[in-house]
Amino acid sequence: MKPRKLLAAAALSLGALLAVPQASAQGFYVGATVGQSDADSGNAMPDLITSGSFDGSGTGVKLFGGVQFNQHFAMEMAFVDLGEATYSGTFVGTSVMNGRLESSGFNFAFVGTAPLNAGFSIFGKAGFFSWESEARDVTGGLPFASRVTGTDLSYGFGASFHVTRNFSLRAEWEQFEAVDDISLLSLGVAFRF
Repeated sequence: MKPRKLLAAAALSLGALLAVPQASAQGFYVGATVGQSDADSGNAMPDLITSGSFDGSGTGVKLFGGVQFNQHFAMEMAFVDLGEATYSGTFVGTSVMNGRLESSGFNFAFVGTAPLNAGFSIFGKAGFFSWESEARDVTGGLPFASRVTGTDLSYGFGASFHVTRNFSLRAEWEQFEAVDDISLLSLGVAFRF
């Protein structure tokens, strides 16, 4: 995703979360994670190539913010860039080269947290992912581009290590249903206000 789009998405996410009434914002948090994304070949194989190779692994980045209503329940919104998958081969006998498939979107999730002790908690989440996937390649010697959007389910689980009252390290695995099923295994930080 282009840096300008990423900054606009981050500003929009933060602005929407800051609009939460002040009484609820006492448990407000923001953070970022980075990690390994992995897309199934699912829709890419029949829609972009009918034979060939598909590499769904990439680098994913997530910017998130949320409101922790109590120690067990939060709502979270995130901008998720699921990186770039690559493909090449043929589409109905026509050569396809230099294929790139980028997926990103906004995720909205309910988060359930189980504190195990003062410094460590585990969590699970479920919600929906409003996504956009853009494919670019060279098919039969000519440039090809396609964009698809949708809204589908997302879910995941993770753990937080609370370094201080306001700063945590976070590890999580998430699954996003989009143009393909795309997972993200990531590490990051969260800041509580």
